[in-house]
Amino acid sequence: MHLEMPLIIGLMVAASSLAIAAKRVRIPYNVALVVGGLLISVGGILPGVPPLNPEVVFLVCLPLLLFEGGITADVANVRANLLPIATLATLGMVLAIAATGTALHFALELAWGPALLLGAMLAVTDTVSILYAFRRAPVPRRLSGIMQGESLFNDGTALVAYAAIASIVAGGQSSFSLPLLGAKVLGATAGGLVIGLALGLVAGFVIRHTEDPLAEIMVTTALAFAAFVIGEQLHLSGAIAAVTAGLSTGINLRRHVSPQSQVAIHTFWEYAAFGVNTFLFLSVGLTTRPEALVGYMPQTVLAVACVFAGRAVAIYLPFLLLRLVRPSEAVPLRWQHVFILGNIKGALSIGLALGLPEATPSRELLVAIAFGVTFVSLVIQGLALTGILKRLGLFHEDPVAYAVAEQQARLISSRAARQELEVLHDQGLIPRAAYEHLRSDYQVGIAGAERELRRLSEQHLAQGARIVLVTRRRLIDAERTALLSARRAGLIPEATAEAQLARLDERTLELEHVLSGAPEGEAGSGRKAS
Repeated sequence: MHLEMPLIIGLMVAASSLAIAAKRVRIPYNVALVVGGLLISVGGILPGVPPLNPEVVFLVCLPLLLFEGGITADVANVRANLLPIATLATLGMVLAIAATGTALHFALELAWGPALLLGAMLAVTDTVSILYAFRRAPVPRRLSGIMQGESLFNDGTALVAYAAIASIVAGGQSSFSLPLLGAKVLGATAGGLVIGLALGLVAGFVIRHTEDPLAEIMVTTALAFAAFVIGEQLHLSGAIAAVTAGLSTGINLRRHVSPQSQVAIHTFWEYAAFGVNTFLFLSVGLTTRPEALVGYMPQTVLAVACVFAGRAVAIYLPFLLLRLVRPSEAVPLRWQHVFILGNIKGALSIGLALGLPEATPSRELLVAIAFGVTFVSLVIQGLALTGILKRLGLFHEDPVAYAVAEQQARLISSRAARQELEVLHDQGLIPRAAYEHLRSDYQVGIAGAERELRRLSEQHLAQGARIVLVTRRRLIDAERTALLSARRAGLIPEATAEAQLARLDERTLELEHVLSGAPEGEAGSGRKAS
């Protein structure tokens, strides 16, 4: 353990540096981690890095990520789009595996078993890249809701299909029954929903009667692992169970838990998801062998084309069926293109590939192609997704918000320059006449920016109200920082600090619900902190 600590510290430093750099240059941090991990591996900067362990991915990382996705999901948006989400996560997933496997069978001359197995591995999507792109591109709320909901649930159905196909292929069987596979997926999905909902209700009862943020965090953590493990032990979908448990817990938190506990729980899960994703994407880069990428490049390019073809079948056909059966649930064609072009692969595909039984035919080829397709998808599609949304006309920029930001930038720069001018004048480094002339110029600019901001706020009340809310959110953070410092210094009693912090947490949640457009009645509906 002592010998491994420098390596662990080095990985943490590398991951932190890459995440910070990604934010500075405005690229998805998972892309930066994958590319950075590959460069670290090639350069031999961190020797002795062990390969990505599939058991760690399945038993540790996957339950945490799925539960976090459920507990932080926009439940109202998921509920409103439940039919298209369920259609894509069931029928769409079966079609994706079948179509992708068929294309791989003919394009790469793979046997049917390995081809369908590779199709199942490449059917899952990377939720992180989708969420990052949607944060940068304000797409229609219904589109983001369907895509996020599908990315949460399709992992569960893909894992069920993967396990069923892998057992058949490793056992040497050559015959497949797609109707039977579809029935297994539907049955495992339904069973996972029941398990997740039941455990979520039990955990919700415990959380409501705990009233201790640290204990509540422990309960949610145990629930995430319990839902996944029990689902897998019963040969159902542990992934669906974890997502459903997270959704159920999220509803309980918003309705029955104090604001202080909500803030603590969501902060913990936000950090947990960031840490797990950082580990996974960095590990993908570190364990990707450049020689394998180059050696299997022709097969990888063909596999990427097969994945796009399979995804197209899995999107266009179910949505066409949905339009015929339920016209009110129809999804515009432009949105359907996003489901295909935004079908980014992630670390789960790598974990599935590494977890293949040793007896699997063409195992080396399957692992190499899974790594290659994931790497290409993360880097190329991950970087291009925001631009794709713009080209499809789904990137809706608010002209009022842009005008406000422009005047704010003008105000910030002018005031900074005026402050520097005052320093130069106080130090005697600029003549009085020049100082007055320059100060007058900057005063005119500052007054003009303030006047324009006031006009925009008066003419566009919603934008003005949002500015006030955002500013109030920052001021609450300043109040919380001051209270925590005073408590640590012993300037105020512990009980007084806790009471004031609880009130600040309640105000924070109310503001976040308003800023996110949550339905009325959810904000501040939790039990009051004692």
